[in-house]
Amino acid sequence: MSKLSIRRALDSFLGLFDWFFRPQPIVRSEQELKRLAKAASGMALYDYKGCSASRIARREIYRLGIDIESRDIGKCSIHQDNLLSEFGKLKAPCLRIEEKGVVRWLDEPEAIVEFLNQRFDNDFEDIQELKRA
Repeated sequence: MSKLSIRRALDSFLGLFDWFFRPQPIVRSEQELKRLAKAASGMALYDYKGCSASRIARREIYRLGIDIESRDIGKCSIHQDNLLSEFGKLKAPCLRIEEKGVVRWLDEPEAIVEFLNQRFDNDFEDIQELKRA
């Protein structure tokens, strides 16, 4: 069995595992979902399906119940070219954030999760207040 076959089988297993054990999404009203969709419209997650760090970012996006465009760098050379021009190498996951015409990138899974929590999780602010007290 080749390394590629083993890798594909492992990726399939981990994808199935993630599906069974994914977190419960936050329940939101229709009005709140529309507001979040507008806030997330300028974001895109550059990820790779077989990457464990990308899995962390995707699980958090699912838990928060937000719709962020996913750009798989394993399937599309345009997305690969975007990352190469920005970082000089392929990295996953990367969150591209465009606000008011200004583009910024987050390229660490922990930074992506923290940014998403600060922006989209109402409970995150309460938790941070408790930590400060």
